Amino acid sequence: MLEKSLVLIKPDGVQRGLIGEIIGRFERVGLKLLAIKMVHPSHEDVDKHYALTEEWMMGVFTKSKAKYEANGEVFPYSDHLAYGKSIKDGLVDFLKSAPIIAMVWEGEAGVSLVRKLVGATEPAGSAPGTIRGDLSHDTYALSNSQNRPIRNLIHASGNVKEAEYEIPIWFSNVELYKYEHVNDRVQYDPSWFLPKQ
Repeated sequence: MLEKSLVLIKPDGVQRGLIGEIIGRFERVGLKLLAIKMVHPSHEDVDKHYALTEEWMMGVFTKSKAKYEANGEVFPYSDHLAYGKSIKDGLVDFLKSAPIIAMVWEGEAGVSLVRKLVGATEPAGSAPGTIRGDLSHDTYALSNSQNRPIRNLIHASGNVKEAEYEIPIWFSNVELYKYEHVNDRVQYDPSWFLPKQ
């Protein structure tokens, strides 16, 4: 099933000159680019993008606390609400600090494919071959010690529902292009490689 995913190249990816490299990764796997623009985000757009859901706050709290405990350190936050708000505030400030590249990609199981290409949230733990694993080396320990968000180059929608929420924040319907791409035939047309009569 064809799915759309929002991808944001964050300020660290833009300022390191990795835009072409990142776009190339998505193109080479056969994803179709539906929209792209450079934007210096407003506070309102970034604040809306990072919705503080209970699930999200619990997720970041649990991951970070486990990292601290694995290193024999005491986690400085007592609950997921305080930590979630702190993380969101840092992410909002980071994302609006400089221009970003906003994109929408489409493909078969597009959301999970994009996530696979992007890699794990912590670059140091991302597999080789992923965008974060190959192009960044930041760690939770370093970012926490410097009291800043992790510099992991890129944001990608976590699931289809999240993509449906995020895409309209950054793009209007008129900015999402419909066109024929070679992969519409080569990858998805079941008759493309049948003998021609």
